[in-house]
Amino acid sequence: MNVADLFRAFLSLGLPVAALSWVLFSWIFSSGEIGRSEKRAAIKKQVKKLRSLDGLRGKTGRKLVFDKWVKSGTGFYGLAGLWTLVVIEAGELLEFLTDPDRFASMDEAGIAAFILGIVVNQLTNVIQAMIWWSYWPADSLLVWVSVAYVSFWSGVELARRSKAQSVSEVLTRIRDKNTPKSE
Repeated sequence: MNVADLFRAFLSLGLPVAALSWVLFSWIFSSGEIGRSEKRAAIKKQVKKLRSLDGLRGKTGRKLVFDKWVKSGTGFYGLAGLWTLVVIEAGELLEFLTDPDRFASMDEAGIAAFILGIVVNQLTNVIQAMIWWSYWPADSLLVWVSVAYVSFWSGVELARRSKAQSVSEVLTRIRDKNTPKSE
């Protein structure tokens, strides 16, 4: 392990996992499904029971993220897998859109082969996300898993201790603190 691996793990996996866990658990704590005063063991137990969040009705974007997390297995493992799937999908989408040869090969192979290729690719991406630790650099596996785990619980603790429910609320609070008060 070197400092570069630790830094890369923190930026690529740790920071996003912390941010996602903060967002998800802010929603959960604000909904009242889990109390902010609960200890980690109780939080783990109650998260496993969550399958829906009534406070997200009518909030399609939030509900989509929450539902994907629940389907990924909830908790640390599910969130790390969900983030890994996002990274894989975003990379492949960018690669697809920037490679003109992909469109030419679609014409040659036919639409059925193209659609079958997409389905198979999605399946392999989901499997890769399920075994998310194998996607990230294997030479420092313990570092990557540890950074992700600590980041997940840091996000949970931040959500538990903070009253903010959204990123925009946090940004507003920061702006308010940095704005000089008029006399």
